[in-house]
Amino acid sequence: MRKMPVLFVVFAFVASACGSAPGSGPRGKVLAVVDGEPITEATLLKEVENLPPYVRPILETAAGRAQFLDSVITRDLLMREALRRGIDRRPEVADRIAMARKSIVLEALLRDVAEKAPGLSDAALRKIYDANPAAHQVGERVKVSHILFRDKARALEFLGRAKAGESFEALMKEVGAGNVKGEVAADLGEIERGNFVKEFEAAAFAAAPGEVIGPVKTTYGYHVIKVYEKLPAGTISFEEMKPKLLAEQREQAQRDAFEGLIAGLRKQATVRILYKPEGPPVSPGAQAPGTAPAAPKAAGPGQPPRGK
Repeated sequence: MRKMPVLFVVFAFVASACGSAPGSGPRGKVLAVVDGEPITEATLLKEVENLPPYVRPILETAAGRAQFLDSVITRDLLMREALRRGIDRRPEVADRIAMARKSIVLEALLRDVAEKAPGLSDAALRKIYDANPAAHQVGERVKVSHILFRDKARALEFLGRAKAGESFEALMKEVGAGNVKGEVAADLGEIERGNFVKEFEAAAFAAAPGEVIGPVKTTYGYHVIKVYEKLPAGTISFEEMKPKLLAEQREQAQRDAFEGLIAGLRKQATVRILYKPEGPPVSPGAQAPGTAPAAPKAAGPGQPPRGK
């Protein structure tokens, strides 16, 4: 594993707005003590949860975890020094802390409102499902994954490995971890005929379930495709549609809850708006003061030229 600079990890903490105050967090096995303040295993695990994904690979080895602990110690020492210098009391810093506090508290409020938004019974969801039967009709579909390459030789190499018996999913992970520019591996799920790039679609629908095919050339590059399953056209059942319907209705319920909360708060509060926009409103199509007149539009297809 490539060693990451300590300051890089420290800045990753700052960028993700994470990190506990020195000495905070649940108790557990003590990993280090800094100026009498313990850093526990549980505290470190909490720190890990807030790390951005691109830093987390550092924790895959014992050496990486030791380096991470060292970065936490460095971050806490820097925080102590910042507090000793009174940096948190500087007006520009205090303002940013106040704004961050507002964001955190408001986010928690909105989450609380969302979690308490009412759900819908199966009977109510069934009524919504039955009211729009056309929305549940689907065409012929195929379930696929693919790996996209810029280089045809690379596509042929991976196709050969898949044909030789290597797991397609393992090959996808290899490409995903490789970070080679232009190479992408993705599970596309079910694609419906008529909704995808025509060359890709033609090859996928022509293949047999379980088959790996390619390279299929499109404007995006060379695809190696695995076909898992073919599904005929038909109607999506209520049970299949239920999670989607539930998510849609819950989202609407959350919006209604937010709007109801805001309306109630405005009704209870005394709000005086003292700001008034200066100048008369500009009607649509009118020329604003101090602006040049708009150039006449060219006649569109099927339209007579202006002024004729």
